[in-house]
Amino acid sequence: MNELEVPVNIVGSTVFGRYPKISIEQTYNMIISDNWLVPYAGYKKVLNISSNGQGRGIYHSSKANCLIIVIDNMVLTVNENLGKHQVGSLNTYTGDVFIAENDANQIAISDLETIYIYNYSTNVFTTAVLDFSPGYITFQDGYFISPDINRSQWRLSAPNDGTSWPATPNKVGGFQTKAGNPVATVSAPGKGGNLFVMGYSVTELWNDVGAQLFPYQRTTGFNIDYGCLSSTTIAAGDDFIIWLAVNEKSGPVIMYSSGGQAQQISTDGINFKLSQLKAPGESYGFIFKQDGHLFYQISFVDPDDNLTLTYDFNTQKFFSLCDQNMNHHIAKRIAAFNNSYYFVSFIDGDLYELNSNYTTYDGLEFPRIRVCAAVKSADNNQFIANKLSLIIEQGMGVDRADVKVSLSRDGGISFNNYISMTLQPLANRMNKFSIWSLGLANEIVPQFRFYGKDRFVVSNGLMTVQQ
Repeated sequence: MNELEVPVNIVGSTVFGRYPKISIEQTYNMIISDNWLVPYAGYKKVLNISSNGQGRGIYHSSKANCLIIVIDNMVLTVNENLGKHQVGSLNTYTGDVFIAENDANQIAISDLETIYIYNYSTNVFTTAVLDFSPGYITFQDGYFISPDINRSQWRLSAPNDGTSWPATPNKVGGFQTKAGNPVATVSAPGKGGNLFVMGYSVTELWNDVGAQLFPYQRTTGFNIDYGCLSSTTIAAGDDFIIWLAVNEKSGPVIMYSSGGQAQQISTDGINFKLSQLKAPGESYGFIFKQDGHLFYQISFVDPDDNLTLTYDFNTQKFFSLCDQNMNHHIAKRIAAFNNSYYFVSFIDGDLYELNSNYTTYDGLEFPRIRVCAAVKSADNNQFIANKLSLIIEQGMGVDRADVKVSLSRDGGISFNNYISMTLQPLANRMNKFSIWSLGLANEIVPQFRFYGKDRFVVSNGLMTVQQ
């Protein structure tokens, strides 16, 4: 019998196939860096605000040098020392909120019913008088801008005054490409006066040309034939706008635009997964950077869906995320502050820090899982798997760490019992991990589970087989 070494792609991403036979690959709570698997950022609770409350929104004001946080109906500021101070109250206790800032020391908060204005210079919190229903709010060229979610128009505030929203022709824009109402107005990052006006089935592109009758002019002959399924999935940053897109002929897909035509980043398998969701509109997305990698993280929070995916723009790959109980990730909205990232969560009304320095989820061990692609012989004949080995960092942590390996011989439909091995203790840095006598198979799908409170750094592997 011939003995061969067959590569095992332990370093990989989440590659949903339409069916498991096409691809069963999945990676939980790890990402790829320099062709190694490394941990996704962990998190830690840093500020108790309301353990039974609901996190609704968070925003970093660079001018005021603080976070603006909405918990239940409370609007709070959080300073560099993580000291909190309540500055106002909303009329609503639940639901989504959107936050923006202008050049006149005003923070605008839309709760889909009204717009609240907090002036951090005068410490005055007030409610704007509106004749429309606001939605996702943005700031551009001196104006707060909001859709009217109940009519086919969008609105501009008075220049640098979010308390005033005149219903005059020079402050009211139309939404006309397709029937329907806008759900979001989004300033295109790094694109001057470019504005995305997003409906459910189409997105219009407008540009501030400074005209007197109405300052914005729609880009003629061009629009994005996808709208936004949920405005809570919109994330803007690093010259991108990313969102969960849909139109009248297509189910949900994940798209991004850098100011021109949109591009789809969700793969065929991811799109199939999205099409199977029961409530894809119950979803939230945001952008954050981990050590130079730009991620878009999106969670589908309906109990029947219970899914979190993150897309790495650097590697152009998707990964799966979950909490310690294999439910969706708890981060809801995020903001960069203090050279780190802070988020409000789905589970309470407290403040958390997301950082690659943390290797636990608020002190709890969480699952890091890699389900590899199927290992087959070149001629698809049966083989005997003698050994599976890989390089893994060991002896770096103070806590016990284990690797559990389970194998599937039916294309990933079912897996056998785990083979468990404890990694080397601190300062004993032998780094080769091997398991033996894997048996006869037509194909083998290895599944690795890494357990421990310290970091894991894992390479690709090799399987020694005989035919």
